Amino acid sequence: MHHLILFMLAILVSAPAQAETETWKTLNTAGMLAYKERNFVLAKEMFHRALNLLEGSTDLDSRAATTLNNLGATHEAVGEYEQAELRYRHALTMIETIQGPEHPDVVVGLNNLASLYFSQRAFEKAEPLWQRGLSISEKFLGDAHPHLIQPLLTLGLVTQVQKEFDRAESYYLRAIQIGKQSLGAGHPSLIPLYERYASFLRHADRDEDALAVDRQVEAIRAANERPSSPE
Repeated sequence: MHHLILFMLAILVSAPAQAETETWKTLNTAGMLAYKERNFVLAKEMFHRALNLLEGSTDLDSRAATTLNNLGATHEAVGEYEQAELRYRHALTMIETIQGPEHPDVVVGLNNLASLYFSQRAFEKAEPLWQRGLSISEKFLGDAHPHLIQPLLTLGLVTQVQKEFDRAESYYLRAIQIGKQSLGAGHPSLIPLYERYASFLRHADRDEDALAVDRQVEAIRAANERPSSPE
């Protein structure tokens, strides 16, 4: 569920091959490498330098949003949650202004901010952000795309921990249904989805229902372990 800092490269925009752009790329990449090596002091320094390089620009810049998200992740990694929230919110507002509030790039910022809130157990703040991200993804992917499975599982979890069991179940069941439609009812990749659902059922004190799901899992495993018949 946690974001990966390297994914922030997804919201880069193409730019002319100018020396300034290359310097920003160099500093931002250096910050990302330092983050991966858990050298968070150096990472923050590189990201701040990358941002300072863009301060003279009169226009909103997707490069700045990328670095702000990366800087937010660095603050979060060292427990500086208020600063992380400020950076994530700034980056999100910037991308919404540049790309529009319904652009797929906005989902990255929503997920980052929601993950921060979830880690602080601020579930009531995290849930609407993930819901909005799912809604944006549905507009571009349709309502049955496999890429919706992970957001649905995430929403299942955040509603489950709030003991909103009916809503949580609807998210888990929808994720399973999308998986069945895209992969086939007996595909082994469905097993983790069923296992997550069974865990939810036990959490909701529905042990009998969980056992029934366990039997589905075993049936899928058995069918996939069975040697294929000779032609």
